[in-house]
Amino acid sequence: MALYCNPDWQPVLESQQFATFEQIWNAPIEWIDEPNRNRGGWSGVGRMQLEKDGKSITAYIKKQQNHISRSLRHPLTGEPTFAKEFRYLHYLTQHGIQTPEVIFFAQCKNADCQQAILITENLEGFSALDQVDAHALTIQQQRTLIASVAKTVRQMHEAGVQHRALYTKHIFVKRQAQDYAVALIDFEKSRKMLLPRLQAISDLITLNYRTQGWNASHRLYFFKTYYAFQRLSARYKTLARWISRKSLKKQHQWKIES
Repeated sequence: MALYCNPDWQPVLESQQFATFEQIWNAPIEWIDEPNRNRGGWSGVGRMQLEKDGKSITAYIKKQQNHISRSLRHPLTGEPTFAKEFRYLHYLTQHGIQTPEVIFFAQCKNADCQQAILITENLEGFSALDQVDAHALTIQQQRTLIASVAKTVRQMHEAGVQHRALYTKHIFVKRQAQDYAVALIDFEKSRKMLLPRLQAISDLITLNYRTQGWNASHRLYFFKTYYAFQRLSARYKTLARWISRKSLKKQHQWKIES
């Protein structure tokens, strides 16, 4: 069994009878959505309340069974997707990118069953980007928000990580003084980039068609900030137009599937 317990949270978990994999696995969960059943197993996310320093703190608990992905590291038996997410949460934190703090991770494997648990702390004070009405902000606030998101996405890509599900619901923001803090979540599908330019562009296309509340000016400002240009060269204008066309196709397909 692979197990990690955040030292700051270990006494809290022990005091509430969440000290072992079995105790947490068998505890009832308030599911946020009905567990997803595919990949030959199931995977779900729920909320739990933990008492720490006299305060009730919301945490998110993910459980999965036989919900695996295969990779070069695990080509045959695969591994739980939460194991991959746990590694990326740790890796990106080391590279200065804000992610939910990991409280607990463990995986258990036997002959015919792979189970995993991942518990993370709630991003207190943050809101998902798709819950932020950009048009309710001043022009300067809009630009500051978009620039903060663009710089964080670029930082993730510079760390060599492609998100592969870069939706606005996976980008969290919090206003602080004259700036915005940005945190990223949900790295189950993420992977290290072997073709950085192409794979980074794939993330940009995904985010572009998912930012329904952004207008053309917002998108252009994001693009210029991401690439750190004051003005776009002919080459990057062509790239921006190509991303826009691909995004429209993706958006059309997404609406049909929804």
